[in-house]
Amino acid sequence: MDSNGLQPFFDAAGAVFSQMFGIDAKAAAPRALEGAESHEWEISGLLGIAGTAQGVVAMRFTLATVDALLKASGVETSGEQDRLATASGLVAEMTNIVSGNAIGEFPGLNLEISPPVVIKGKNHQITWPKIAPVIATVYATKLGAFELAVCFNGK
Repeated sequence: MDSNGLQPFFDAAGAVFSQMFGIDAKAAAPRALEGAESHEWEISGLLGIAGTAQGVVAMRFTLATVDALLKASGVETSGEQDRLATASGLVAEMTNIVSGNAIGEFPGLNLEISPPVVIKGKNHQITWPKIAPVIATVYATKLGAFELAVCFNGK
């Protein structure tokens, strides 16, 4: 599937930032993600899609961007453990909302999403399934960048 078939995911990411934070998220051109390439992302939300099509969605951030999003939302934390737990919760929830909104745009497919999981650590690697190409787009916001990567074999 080319990036045009994945447009509901990319549209949902921009819409969620506008709705949740009141900020624009400007998407760069989509690109094919090449397996285990190096990156600067420190926290990723991953979510599986199952049903008549399958896939994986990842939203990837730096911790500085997540901290800025939490601050803009008025969320305060009481120490490093609380900060990391709250950051993980935000990334998981955003991944869930983006994915849920996107699969609603595939009415002919019977799709379910798994609960999101969060991976932390600089340059962490995701082993993507071999079901479709992985297409990624980096978004620029006034609070920092993030990346949406999608591997989805929907028709």
